[in-house]
Amino acid sequence: MCRSSAVLSFPSFPLDSTNKMEEKDPNCNPMQPLLEGGDGSQNPPPPPPEKALQQPGPEDYKNFDIVRATQYGVFERIQEIIENGFDVNTMDKENVSLLHWAAINNRLDIVKYFASKGAIVDRFGGDLNSTPLHWATRQGHLPMVVLLMSYGADPSVRDGEGCSCIHLASQFGHTSIVAYLIAKGQDVDFLDKNGMTALMWASYRVFGYDPARLLLTFGAKVNTSDKYQQNTPLHWACVTGNNVVAKLLLDAGANLDAINAKGESPLDVAAQQKNPGLVRKIRELRQERGLDMPHCLVKYTANKSIRRRVTFIFPFIFLFGIGYIPECSLSFEIKALLAGILFLYWRTCSYFFFDDRLWHILPYILVEATYLQDTIFTIVTLLLTFNFYKSWKSDPGFIKADRVDKIKGILELAETQSLQLSQFCTTCLIRRPLRSKHCSVCNKCVAKFDHHCPWVENCVGANTHKYFVSYLFFLFILICWCMYGTVCC
Repeated sequence: MCRSSAVLSFPSFPLDSTNKMEEKDPNCNPMQPLLEGGDGSQNPPPPPPEKALQQPGPEDYKNFDIVRATQYGVFERIQEIIENGFDVNTMDKENVSLLHWAAINNRLDIVKYFASKGAIVDRFGGDLNSTPLHWATRQGHLPMVVLLMSYGADPSVRDGEGCSCIHLASQFGHTSIVAYLIAKGQDVDFLDKNGMTALMWASYRVFGYDPARLLLTFGAKVNTSDKYQQNTPLHWACVTGNNVVAKLLLDAGANLDAINAKGESPLDVAAQQKNPGLVRKIRELRQERGLDMPHCLVKYTANKSIRRRVTFIFPFIFLFGIGYIPECSLSFEIKALLAGILFLYWRTCSYFFFDDRLWHILPYILVEATYLQDTIFTIVTLLLTFNFYKSWKSDPGFIKADRVDKIKGILELAETQSLQLSQFCTTCLIRRPLRSKHCSVCNKCVAKFDHHCPWVENCVGANTHKYFVSYLFFLFILICWCMYGTVCC
């Protein structure tokens, strides 16, 4: 019912080929708990006794049968048995081939040897009726996936549970394998037997940006529904409270009015799961898109252009009020009234117009509202303004590549076994050069990335280092000048 696989690795204790250890994965199929009303939980198997944790010695290797020799990677013993006439395609008592055992344990040389002896690459076996490529994908062995596909393994075939390799890689969070499969031509929206896409699996199972972000970059559909539950990827993210992927889907334009088989929208599912953060985010987006009309100002507060203008104007009025009210010659009652009005102005703008993007804009406005008005320091201010503008508007060193170059780069990295997520950007689909990094605000990779500065609303990179340092230099001079004038004058 739920997914289970055979023994995964054998690093530290002897293992009889007739013994069978299962890795229980109760959440493997989200359909089963929903359809059967259970949580699918099972007790984990007890740990092996301490006496069994012994590494086989050289004499033990000589007595290994071919299954154990394959699991432990004893190449000489394998050659000895095969050369004595053993059929490489023989299935063991668990209906598993030798190629399966080599694939799940990432034995590259042994797979090459088996292939040279005529091993069937797409042989189905095991409890899940899956191929060696499925086993390697589940374990995240990218070099093995590349090798098996070079021998003709088909990543589109489905295992006994109806999942192809892209679905397995997505639900187990193996982003590099997902990238390689798509680069080799696998459909990013390929369906399993339940009508679920790779993006649905990633939304349901993986609580991180990748591989969902990678799939969205490759154009995965965000509003496709599965066959039975009629859930979209956003529904699945709400089911498990996956706020990280839910935000990615919302930013990608996920349909907020999509209804599943139970007549529930993503907002209904999030509310049932008691996820207040996600509920608030969805409600804000519904108001922004004009789907809900809770107040008469929604047509203005949902307009991004108006919200941005209010955000820019707000500091000028607010700072003026803070400075004017205490210094004016009006009565205390009038000052209190003006202070109350200023407070209401701040609360109204905060509630209706401000959001998390405020902190990318406000620092820049404070600079404009504070320093650029000081005409006394004309020369320093002009230099400050010039360098500020160049830091703000210049290309910091964005790394660019077209789709053909991206696909070519993924294939080269994967086939040379150098597709590492620490060096590969899953959003831009490029290998990041030395000292480069992906900026989550600009959504681009930047050469010689230092940081994204909210004060200039831009990245500090290879092309903007000099302007940013100059901006800080003149800003420091101006601050010292102001402090001198305040204290000594």
